[in-house]
Amino acid sequence: MAELIDSMTVSSPLMLEGSWGQRDLGTHESTLELYYHKDCTGFIEWDIPELDLFEHIGLWFSIDRDGKRSLVEYDGVMSLNDHAIALLRKNGVYVNPEEFE
Repeated sequence: MAELIDSMTVSSPLMLEGSWGQRDLGTHESTLELYYHKDCTGFIEWDIPELDLFEHIGLWFSIDRDGKRSLVEYDGVMSLNDHAIALLRKNGVYVNPEEFE
């Protein structure tokens, strides 16, 4: 069972990315919800109602002995957007700028 940790709603320009490149989707409101599992994994549910789009971003963390989480991997999107990174950092997750920005 996953625990909802935090959420944020933003309005921003969006790009659809794939191995084929990217396509501008315009500016839309979206909501990101951060969840943790009891192990060292979690996910972000990213809902963009105006476009009828929903993304599930799987997250893997290392957790030190003090309980501090560091992002080590993600899956489900080509890249983490600035809002997903901000949501993680707001909740104390270290996101290495050299790897994930």
